Amino acid sequence: MVGQRVALRQEARRREVLEAAVAVFSERGYRAASMADIAATLGMGKASLYHYVASKEEVLIELYEDVLRESVIAARRIASADGTALEALAEMIADRVAYTCRNRELLRIFFEEEAELPARHQARLISVRHEYEETLLEVIAAGEAAGEFSLSTTPTIFVNTLLGAANWTYKWYQPQGPLSPEELGTQIAATLLAGLRS
Repeated sequence: MVGQRVALRQEARRREVLEAAVAVFSERGYRAASMADIAATLGMGKASLYHYVASKEEVLIELYEDVLRESVIAARRIASADGTALEALAEMIADRVAYTCRNRELLRIFFEEEAELPARHQARLISVRHEYEETLLEVIAAGEAAGEFSLSTTPTIFVNTLLGAANWTYKWYQPQGPLSPEELGTQIAATLLAGLRS
């Protein structure tokens, strides 16, 4: 029991380290940021920081894995729910926009620091990202097969268009604006899917 409490405290502290890293990387850029910067943000010594993470590289990889894991889980959950393919597609876009808007600093790192990922990890992480895209493609294929809609372009171009629009919101969404992330997601989904041919 005591060991479990200690493990939970350590995991909670590790999550705080990752959150601090998001703030530092987002503000300064990955290359310019240092482990000392992360430690200072947390008010701890640099040596103490190494108790929770081994390196700046490890932190970046874990941040990427977090985004990819959450994205794939959400996409699969939505795709497997009851409803039409068009409803699933709309929900997947809205969910992606809302997630991006709620996590703008994290997504800035995800999209702008990809080149900093170690080469030995890039192929694995890209393959997970493709799982998300494949889930979208499967929903689109199901919708076309059911006669719900047809595309005026290839499914791959359509998916890249959807994701480009959804992902770019990290650049311009303003939390103090009139729309919540969820409301914006619903509006963007409706806009992007309005041109589908039934």
